[in-house]
Amino acid sequence: MNKRIFSGILVTALILLVCVGCGSKKKDKETTAAPTTEATSETTEKETTEEASTKLATTEKLTTEDEKHKGLVQSDLTGEWITPEENAKRPIGVMINNIDVCWPHSGIGKADIVYEMTCEGGITRLLALYSDYSELDKIGSIRSARQYFVMKCFEHDGILVHVGGSTYGKAAIRDFSVDDVDGIYEGVFYRTSDREAPHNCYIDTDGIDSSIASHGYRTTHNSDYEKIYSFNAEDTPLAKGEKAETVTCRYNSFTKPYFEYDSKTKLYNRFEYGQAHIDDQTGEQLTFKNILVVFSIVTPMPDGSYNDVALNGSGTGYYATDGKIIPIKWEKSDDYSVTKFYTEDGSPLLLNPGKTCVEYFDTKDSDRVTWE
Repeated sequence: MNKRIFSGILVTALILLVCVGCGSKKKDKETTAAPTTEATSETTEKETTEEASTKLATTEKLTTEDEKHKGLVQSDLTGEWITPEENAKRPIGVMINNIDVCWPHSGIGKADIVYEMTCEGGITRLLALYSDYSELDKIGSIRSARQYFVMKCFEHDGILVHVGGSTYGKAAIRDFSVDDVDGIYEGVFYRTSDREAPHNCYIDTDGIDSSIASHGYRTTHNSDYEKIYSFNAEDTPLAKGEKAETVTCRYNSFTKPYFEYDSKTKLYNRFEYGQAHIDDQTGEQLTFKNILVVFSIVTPMPDGSYNDVALNGSGTGYYATDGKIIPIKWEKSDDYSVTKFYTEDGSPLLLNPGKTCVEYFDTKDSDRVTWE
C-alpha cells in the first residue's frame, strides 16, 4: 500500500478515536451531573417547605396569642390578663394583724400581693394588697400602721386601710399625703365577740367603698404612676436555680413562715405558726405563684419602741417559683421611686403570672432563709 495513503488512513483513524473518546467523556459528565442537580433541587424544595411550615406555625401561634389577649393588659400586681380599665384602678392595702391569737385571717385569700415585715417584739405584720376587694364581708383582723408599710402602700399608689399607727406611721401618712381609711376616726369598721380587742377589728367591702367615696379619693392611677413588678406573658420555669420545694423564712423562734411547693398546682402553700395559713371566709389555704425574699436593714427607731425597715437603697434577695429558687438584686433610689428587681447578671427580673408573697428580711439574719 502506498505509504502516504496508509499514513492518511492512520491519522484519520486516530482523529476519529480521539473525537469518539471526547464525546464519550462529555456524555458521562452530563449523565453524572443530572442526578446531583435533581437532588439539590429536591433538598432545597424540602427545606423551603419546612421553613414555610415553621413560619406558618409561629405566625399562627402569635396570632392565637394575640387573639387570646386581644384588648387585655397584664395586671400590675399579678401579671394576669385583665382589661385596661381594671388595671387602672388603685389597689387597697390592708394592715393585717399577724400575731398567732388573731388567726385565722379573714378575706386575705383574695389579696394579690402579701408583704410580711417585722415589727416590734419579734412579731410581724402583713400588708395585703387587693386589686379587687369586692364582695368581701370580713377583712382582717386589722391593726395599726408602721411607716414602712405606709410607704410600701404609697409605692403602689394604694389606699391604706388601718386602725391608727405608730408615731412614725402616722407621720408618714401625713407627710406623703397617703389616702387612708383609719378605724380610729371612721365608723365603717366593726368588732367581733369571738376574740379580745385589739385583735377583733374588721371591715367589709361596703365600709371601704363608703369611706373612699366620703373622702373623695381618686380611684384610678395618676398618669405618672409606675408599676413595681414585671411579668412573663405566661408561666415560664426558671432556666437556672436550685430546687426549692420548701422555703423557710425564720424571723425568730416563734415567727417562722414557710412555703411548700405543690407540683400539681405549681403553687406554694403558705404556713406559719406551725399550721396552714387559712382564710376562714373560704376555708382555703393561701397559695402563691411567686415568693420574693428581700434582704433589708432593720434598725431601731430613736425612741427605742419601734423598728424601721429600710425600703430605699439596694440589696440582695431570692426569687422562688415553680419549685426552684435563684438569687436576685434590688434597688430603690428614693421615697418617690419604685423598687426594681434584677437577676444576678443584671437583667430585669420577670415574675410568673400569679399571686406573690414578699418577705422583707433583716440582712444580718439572711442565713435564716433556707430551702430544700
